[in-house]
Amino acid sequence: MDMRRLLASVGTGTVALTMTTVAIPTAAYAVPAVPKNLTVARTTEDVHKIRVGWKAVEGAQSYTLDVIAGDVESVLELPATTTEYTIDNPDPCTAYKVRVGAVDATGAGASTGYFSLRALTPSAVMGMTPGRTDEGTTATAVWRAPAWTGYTPLTGYRAVFVRLSDGAVLADQTSTDTSFKYSGIDASRAYTLAVTTVNEFGACTTAKSLLDRYRPADPTDLVVKRQANAPETVQMSWKAPATGPPPTYYQVGYGTEKVTKTVRVEATATSTTVALATDKKWVVEVKAYNDNGGSSAVTGSVPVWEAPAVTPTPEVTPTPTASPVPGEDRTPPTITTTLSQKAVNGWFRTPVTISFVCADDSGVVAFCPAPVLADTDGAAQRYSGTARDGSGNTATTTLTLKIDQKAPTITGTVLGDRNAAGWFAAAPTVRYTCADETSLIFTCPPETVINSEGSGQQISGIALDKAGNTATSTAILNVDRTAPVITATVTGTKDASGWYRTTPTVHFTCTDKTSGIAVCPAPTTLTNDGTAQTVTGTTTDNAGNTATTKVTLDVDHTAPVVTATVTGDKGESGWYRTAPVVTFTCTDEASGMAVCPAPVTLTTDGAAQTVTGEAVDSAGNTATAKVVLDVDHTGPAIIATVAGTKDASGWYRTAPVVTFTCTDEASGVAVCPAPSTLTAEGAAQVVTGTGTDNAGNTATTKVTLDIDHTAPVVTAAVNTTPDSNGWYRTAPTVTFTCTDEGSGVAVCPAPTTLTAEGAAQVVTGTGTDNAGNTATTKVTLNVDHTAPVVTIAGAVPGTVYGPDAPPTVSCLTADAGSGVAVRSAITRTEKRGLITVICAGAVDKAGNAATAVQMSYSVRPTVEWLMTLTRKYAPGASATVLRQLESDLNNGNTLAYVIRVSLLTLGNKPALTSAQASTLAKWATELASYR
Repeated sequence: MDMRRLLASVGTGTVALTMTTVAIPTAAYAVPAVPKNLTVARTTEDVHKIRVGWKAVEGAQSYTLDVIAGDVESVLELPATTTEYTIDNPDPCTAYKVRVGAVDATGAGASTGYFSLRALTPSAVMGMTPGRTDEGTTATAVWRAPAWTGYTPLTGYRAVFVRLSDGAVLADQTSTDTSFKYSGIDASRAYTLAVTTVNEFGACTTAKSLLDRYRPADPTDLVVKRQANAPETVQMSWKAPATGPPPTYYQVGYGTEKVTKTVRVEATATSTTVALATDKKWVVEVKAYNDNGGSSAVTGSVPVWEAPAVTPTPEVTPTPTASPVPGEDRTPPTITTTLSQKAVNGWFRTPVTISFVCADDSGVVAFCPAPVLADTDGAAQRYSGTARDGSGNTATTTLTLKIDQKAPTITGTVLGDRNAAGWFAAAPTVRYTCADETSLIFTCPPETVINSEGSGQQISGIALDKAGNTATSTAILNVDRTAPVITATVTGTKDASGWYRTTPTVHFTCTDKTSGIAVCPAPTTLTNDGTAQTVTGTTTDNAGNTATTKVTLDVDHTAPVVTATVTGDKGESGWYRTAPVVTFTCTDEASGMAVCPAPVTLTTDGAAQTVTGEAVDSAGNTATAKVVLDVDHTGPAIIATVAGTKDASGWYRTAPVVTFTCTDEASGVAVCPAPSTLTAEGAAQVVTGTGTDNAGNTATTKVTLDIDHTAPVVTAAVNTTPDSNGWYRTAPTVTFTCTDEGSGVAVCPAPTTLTAEGAAQVVTGTGTDNAGNTATTKVTLNVDHTAPVVTIAGAVPGTVYGPDAPPTVSCLTADAGSGVAVRSAITRTEKRGLITVICAGAVDKAGNAATAVQMSYSVRPTVEWLMTLTRKYAPGASATVLRQLESDLNNGNTLAYVIRVSLLTLGNKPALTSAQASTLAKWATELASYR
């Protein structure tokens, strides 16, 4: 019975032979001896092959060869005459185990132990340890060399560094270093590092590590206890993380059934107190945080407070009691745990029992938790136990267990082109997709290329999660990668020359050993003549593989074909005007040409000349071709005469007429040009006439004539450009240009420079050609190169004006030429009453700019002016006071003046208002500044 057992799909190392199970005997028989001298080694000529040898066993009817390639087991049945077997093309990434068994006629057998043979490629690196430096911005990793470096020396380690959030590959490098470093990473992100060992046979084994966010490790050694003298206050203490970056703070959480409130504790402290009601049981936890996130929690619990029992003291003799006196013992008990089984990769795949062991220095443990059965799946199942001593001190321990009792999922997808009949013509690939919701996948079978051929092959793969649970996926495949065989035979009679004189028939025979023949071509009968005719037949097996064969045949019973081709210059009338060449082309689609006539060149002039050629094929068939030609290669004769009157200067004043005369002695004149009257003007005008004979030959003659009756053209140009208003502010020069397309220019006026100023000035120029024709042109120009005149009005230079009558000053601009374009603008400056006025910026329409004009005058108070203002403000002041005020001003006693003015604002009927007095004081102070 044929079979193949595949525990998991790996590579292409299985051997495509008939395999059978080893039967189990139903009664006790003497089994054959175990084969001896088992040797398993790679061959020296090709290390990809494994040669297995053993010594023959007496009485053996067959041998079984059991090969385990990785997770794939294949059992082959071999005849008793075989004591050696070679496994072809094993997978270089896979390690092999081989054993040989001897089987007798009853089916009983005995096998050797397994012989192990390592893979050609290296095993995985050992002890890979990732880490971070530079405040988490530099990734590092170190590892040790693999235990097995491969069949040849290790050539390097390929390190691939990937950002976990988006899968971006940040580094992909290969070197012989056993360390890795990559700078510039984000401390708040996680990354993965995959290191693959490499030698000349490939890279198959990868070690992968997670570089988590740069955050603190878990706090440890959480101790929770109620204070003996204040049981509503719970003291919590813990130890800071021993590894990783230091925390910036701790988050303490608490609640009755789950954490509902949190308290922040700065990292400088590792203890705190919280107020928790004594009549409830509380859960507490502590996490360490930095800017990149928090750690996992260390957890504990606080039981309901029970006051310690107090044993009453007898009145007579005190009796020692086992219960400690409250307040004398403040040391919490100790509590430890043991587990009913060991974890696999840190995971449990069956329920685990947690047992608690409690102790106290006083010797009295009031409460120790009962064993707990952990049977809930999850990656972070927390279980806590709290011990309490006789004084009410408590200690809590917390275990975080990873439990996964559910098998992973595995899906096998067959990649390849499976046809409608269910066969693969190319090696299909089985790709496995594995998933596990809890402990995640530990191993998932690699992609497997199925190179072996056969129908109903069972390919299985096993997924293993980190807890040790397994799941299997099996695919059944039909593979036929070998093309079918096709042969062709020809029926018919072939002569000595190799040509078939009768119609041949090609017959095809097709075979296929695996999937069988789907299509075999029908016989083909070849009826067409031809040499090297190919008849092709293609067969297809049920897997879609194809094979093609062909035969080449010669068949001929038709005469050749000969054609004549004439090359040369042939006119429209059918005459050749150069010596024509007759070329013969011969074809025969069957036996081919034997004779084809050589080219013939016809050099003699004449009509209806015949050229003939005969062709012969290899079979003796003949064919004839001929052509009839007219040849004339001599051109006609042509003469030109001119009728008209020419003056003494050589120019025609009237239109001349040119007449042509043509003759030809051979094919005759076909075209002679008609008379041509020349009406256009110009010097050296050429009139050409061409005669053509019936063969297309041509002859040309020409005459040259001068004609002019048109005046020349005169243009004027100014050497400068006026401004936007059309005025020139420098003397422009007018230059004249004269042209004549007939007899040419005789006189052209000289340049004229216009220096006078004025608008609409006209400059005129007249040109004459050699025939005496004249032409006149003129230009009109506006010229102004004098700047505008600027004056200042409204004030007299050097005059002093009072503050109450300052002059109104303005700028006046005038221009007698092009006119004012921009008027001058006024600017004023003042210093101690001296005002300076500047008028500048005037420009006329020709662009001339005026020079700035300046004038100065003064506006300031005087004694006379201030006294007039004083009398005006204080008409009721006495004459004596007014004389004193005037005397103060004349003598420069400004302070006395200001005081007297201020006194005039006092009394029931003041002479001045405060505002008037302030104004007079201001002008008096300014007057003093000018002294």
